[in-house]
Amino acid sequence: MANVKVVLNEGVEKLGQVGDIVSVRLGYARNYLLPNEIASIPTIGEIKRLEKKRALLEEQLKEEKTLAEELAAKLNKIAKIEISAKAGEAGKLFGSITSKDIVAVFEDKHDIKLQRKQVMLKKSISEVGEYNVKIKLHPEVIPEIEIVVKSEEE
Repeated sequence: MANVKVVLNEGVEKLGQVGDIVSVRLGYARNYLLPNEIASIPTIGEIKRLEKKRALLEEQLKEEKTLAEELAAKLNKIAKIEISAKAGEAGKLFGSITSKDIVAVFEDKHDIKLQRKQVMLKKSISEVGEYNVKIKLHPEVIPEIEIVVKSEEE
């Protein structure tokens, strides 16, 4: 099989970032990358256009990282949040605490807006106790918050 060189218009996981010139199989380029405008044929004008786009994206990523670091500093000051829920005698919750509940607590009590997908819960919390939960604000900025789930009877 023959390979062909293309320049990426978008970042593709396990292949490259915007503006990278990569070598891919002819069929992959012809059937997927080129028709979906994910990549293009590397001409001089195309390369220059994508270098400008890459510079703008890098600047945007720096700004996003700075904002994420500021928000992480706020989260680190909080360090611990408490959530009360109805629980049985053995500490089992009636229902569970999900990322939606955690986001609601941050918004209501601390006026910090997060998205559900940023809260990295492996599974919903279904028992009373202390849990460490990571919050992915940026690929390089992931603070950890301690969540204390208490029974409402306490």
